[in-house]
Amino acid sequence: MALASLAVFVVANNTACKKQSRTTNTAAAFMASQDVPKESKTQPKEVVLGKDSQSDKYGEVPFNHENHATKPYSPDGKSVLTCVECHHTDQPASGLKPPLKTSERNVVLTAAALAAADSKPVKSCRSCHLQAGDDSAPLPTITEADKPAPTKLTNEVAYHRNCNVCHDKAVAARPDLKAKKIPGSNDCAVCHKPVS
Repeated sequence: MALASLAVFVVANNTACKKQSRTTNTAAAFMASQDVPKESKTQPKEVVLGKDSQSDKYGEVPFNHENHATKPYSPDGKSVLTCVECHHTDQPASGLKPPLKTSERNVVLTAAALAAADSKPVKSCRSCHLQAGDDSAPLPTITEADKPAPTKLTNEVAYHRNCNVCHDKAVAARPDLKAKKIPGSNDCAVCHKPVS
């Protein structure tokens, strides 16, 4: 009987250690994610968004840039996202769709265009979309038909508008994504790590 109890303890303890090891490895990979530089000519593999979140409920968000830039993550699941889906300023003004207003490139940003020797680096979202309360530069704004005052596009608002709209379109086009835990705009805890 004692031997059977010991065997159950060893198996249970070994399972707990394996789970802890996976958790530690996941945490280590998350911590190894790159900080988002102000601008860069190198595409990151993984980054952490919202490291300085002002929320006492929702914290940082690990973001796999490599997956979003190389796999068929378009809402219909049939194509790779273009760079300008997120980096909207990196296209000619003629390519901008309302409410976007700012263009900083004469050509559409692609991996090949970025690799060109004369290409300028890509700016991070924070270059324009500052944190709420940061008055070091004017924030971009948009006027929405259903709101009386312009909306300030802080980094939080810009991320949520861009990420949530795309994820919601993907889930609407492919309902099977819900079962795969692909978050929509009401699934905050899937992306956000809890604040400790």
